[in-house]
Amino acid sequence: MSTTSSAVLVEPRRIDLQTFTLPEIGPDAALVRVEATGICGSDWAPYNGTWMTELPPLILGHEVVGEVVAIGPEATKRWGATEGDRVVVEESVPCNACRLCRTGRYHMCDPLHNKVGLRYGLTPVDLAPHLWGGFGEYMYVHPRSIVHRMSRSVPVEQAPLFIPLSNGIRWVERDGGTRVGDTVVIFGPGQHGLGCVIGARLAGAGTIIMVGTGRDANRLAVAKELGAHHVVNLEDAPVAEQVAALTNGELADVVVEVTSGAPGVLRDAVDCAGVGATVVVAGTREMQLATNFAPDAMLFKELTLKGVYGHDYLSVRRAIRLIESGTEPLDKLCTHTFSLNEVDHALRTLGGEGEAGAIHITVVPGS
Repeated sequence: MSTTSSAVLVEPRRIDLQTFTLPEIGPDAALVRVEATGICGSDWAPYNGTWMTELPPLILGHEVVGEVVAIGPEATKRWGATEGDRVVVEESVPCNACRLCRTGRYHMCDPLHNKVGLRYGLTPVDLAPHLWGGFGEYMYVHPRSIVHRMSRSVPVEQAPLFIPLSNGIRWVERDGGTRVGDTVVIFGPGQHGLGCVIGARLAGAGTIIMVGTGRDANRLAVAKELGAHHVVNLEDAPVAEQVAALTNGELADVVVEVTSGAPGVLRDAVDCAGVGATVVVAGTREMQLATNFAPDAMLFKELTLKGVYGHDYLSVRRAIRLIESGTEPLDKLCTHTFSLNEVDHALRTLGGEGEAGAIHITVVPGS
């Protein structure tokens, strides 16, 4: 049988290119030739050994876009896809039977929450048929996978943006409850924060404020191009004072916190929230506690604090349609492309140890 290569995380900060046998595809599964896989911020912690340390060896990568090269008849009926189609595959492989799946949280049916579902990019290669991540030439598509078709008109580097865009759409609109005319403040101008800018604009926000630091100058400029009305450097002055000056003292209706490893930002996010606002927490503290956070602010402002974890079927569909429309300057987000042999360098670039100026990084096996 034919073989394929994948970049395997064998231990923290060590990627080896390994060879696997391509699996036989049954009537309800599929095999995709990976065209591109985006690198998500959540890939850094497993790579760096600060999260999911029990899982390696595994193939990282869950922002997967590929061409269907083999598919069973039952899978064709389920997904509406045939050989030759370009598809994107959501990272969660839900069991469809647990409480999470039955109550509309299929995206949380994975090893982190209930040990039942599978997850692309976080499933050990020891589990046959081994090809559970996007950093490879091919990926197996499990019968319970959630698959969407995507037009071939989309440039390959932009196709994996379906995840940061779907997250931004869901977090701002559905979870944040953004309404026409609202003020939305976004902490963190990375790929997901920039997705939130687009989501806020599409939801009809009247004022969109992106918050970053001095080293984020390029990302803040991109935020303006995507529709942010103001950008704020939190190093210039207390961020709540800057937001108050931009909103006539009313502060924000919705605050989305999308930073990583910044334990003090939750306090800043709450400070920027107006009375009755919703604060959406999407960033991770990398196992650190939030610092200087005063819960009394929640009470006196009657705030809603909401944690979010990923996207859902509808937000992914909307993100794909948006990407296919070609109406957004998404090329501004696509800063780096690496080959399969360069996955380690690509991950280090994500973590600020490689090339400079990264926003969204794509691994293209055929490049």
